Amino acid sequence: MSAKQVRRANVRSPLPKPPTHPSVGTDDVHANNRLPPHFPTPKAARVFLERSPYVSWRAQRPVFAHPAFNGVIHPDLPVWAGEPGIPEPAVGSDAATPRISRLAKTEVDILPDFHVQTVAASRCRSAAEARQRIAAASDAGASAILMVTGDAPDAARGARTTRSAWDSTKLLREAFAMRERGEVHEDVTLACVANPSLEGAARDPTARLRAKLDAGAEMVVTQPAQLAPAVHRAWWDAVRSESLHRECDVVFGVTYLASHRSVRRWQRLCGLSGDASSDATEEAEETARLWEEMERSMDATTFERWRDERLDLAVAAALADVDARGVHVMPVTEEGYAGVGRVADAIGALAARAR
Repeated sequence: MSAKQVRRANVRSPLPKPPTHPSVGTDDVHANNRLPPHFPTPKAARVFLERSPYVSWRAQRPVFAHPAFNGVIHPDLPVWAGEPGIPEPAVGSDAATPRISRLAKTEVDILPDFHVQTVAASRCRSAAEARQRIAAASDAGASAILMVTGDAPDAARGARTTRSAWDSTKLLREAFAMRERGEVHEDVTLACVANPSLEGAARDPTARLRAKLDAGAEMVVTQPAQLAPAVHRAWWDAVRSESLHRECDVVFGVTYLASHRSVRRWQRLCGLSGDASSDATEEAEETARLWEEMERSMDATTFERWRDERLDLAVAAALADVDARGVHVMPVTEEGYAGVGRVADAIGALAARAR
């Protein structure tokens, strides 16, 4: 049976919604939506929190300990921050094995049970290496494997690089075939990434997603909607008009934006910067200017509250969508984890209501 036949037959249900017991706080935005202590706990949406390779475990641990988060996503990156007392290997050590296979006891005790391990095609030099990395993620207990194309290893340093012959679609096909052969556990969900803020402005907004679904994707994790919201909505409307959301679990990405500079960084990451004139880049420019204006006109305390509210509203919008299956929160920096921690109670209350 092909990947396309499997997904169209709805054979599998990749993301069961487990019950959780969120801690409900005193966030003013949700003052009228609190769960009373006797309220029966409903099924909750998946709320994934990213385990950053660039932020100390000390800064991330309190946020992961919050019951609002019932899934963790591990990026596939070659270097993890090294400092005394945290579980990451030191810079320069072998980080080729999946992050999920190198968890310290403090992580095992706190991280959610649903682990998503990312595998980047850019780090695969051959088919054999791709299969090895996929199998290692499955053997280590990943609930889902997230296939991404990724950047060439030296791209972050500005070096001229040669892109790997592999991309996320090829990884998906390989992982699907491996699961059919029993080399990947049958319960492992195959996942991919979508970039709606860019794809939504394309002539055929769903072309890339259809290709990934045909390759075996069962879960789709999007880049943040906050960068170009209208274009993101256009992509989502196109996905629903073709009923593609019924063939996979869509998880919306949300990032903590700390300043207008972080907005610009995310826009570059998602391909929304440059001289090209399009609906996406024009809206992205308007978004960046708004953030710059707010940051300039507000004092530090007011701006912190404003950006916390942006995160809260973005999560609320994602979890309120009946066709979505969850949200992926990307704090990225230590400041971001602190911000997510401030609104974690509100996120937990929202997730408990999501159906």
